[in-house]
Amino acid sequence: MQPILDIRSVQPDLYTYSLGAAAEGVLPRDDFFETAERCLQDAGEGLFLYFDRVQISFAGFALGSYPVARMVEDPMGLFRELMARIESIYRSRALPRRRAQAWRERLNSA
Repeated sequence: MQPILDIRSVQPDLYTYSLGAAAEGVLPRDDFFETAERCLQDAGEGLFLYFDRVQISFAGFALGSYPVARMVEDPMGLFRELMARIESIYRSRALPRRRAQAWRERLNSA
């Protein structure tokens, strides 16, 4: 079993996170952090002794399983990787819509 960490932006430059064992059963935090990297580090420090890996999501985007040690040792590098993963997910979902729209435009112009 891997815990699930979900980081969310509360407002610009203010983040929080929740931890859970299942997507429905999360424990929200009342703590707020100036950076998402600090959320990763704080959560990692709490999980480090008990878990090797954690499922990470950002604003509801499931991003995969990552080593807890990385959250503590390299939160900034991990955050960059997570943001690249979000961009990749977004682009892969947007591409089929763009192709479908271009196809519809071609059909309408014919």
